[in-house]
Amino acid sequence: MKMLDVLLLTPLRLGLGGLFCFSAFMKLRNVQEFGNSVKAFQIFDLDKVEHLAMLTAYTIPWLELFSGVLLVLGLWSRPAAVAAAGQLVVFTIGIASVLQRDLEVRCGCFGKYEWPCTGPISICHIWRNAALLLIALILVARGGGFIGLDGFRKGRPSAAKNAKAASSGH
Repeated sequence: MKMLDVLLLTPLRLGLGGLFCFSAFMKLRNVQEFGNSVKAFQIFDLDKVEHLAMLTAYTIPWLELFSGVLLVLGLWSRPAAVAAAGQLVVFTIGIASVLQRDLEVRCGCFGKYEWPCTGPISICHIWRNAALLLIALILVARGGGFIGLDGFRKGRPSAAKNAKAASSGH
């Protein structure tokens, strides 16, 4: 199990967490530009609730950053992976909506960096998110690996165990 942790789970956790941190950083560098990207998705009726598009533009990067930092640290890896998976599902639904309505929109997911999907939103963005979602679901199912703060916490005896051992004379 430890070999699987080191060779698979830890790199997946670090990669997904790092990607979420990078994505958040690129959005936070220019929130207004990301807000324009959110508006272009036309999820909101901008005549009535334009403020929701901007609220979304200010909220998403912080959720990504929070999830990403927890994943990189390996702290509460499973809940952080659940949060990342939830975000990926929402993003994918938004992308599918744009494709279904045949809008020509740029993602804004990673700022000016568009690897591996370039140009307007396409099926490539769905596949990219599906691959990232698979990684998040693996982390939800298996945890984030032993290398990280979760593994450190698991490797230490709990205070309750120490107290019980001390009271029983062990």
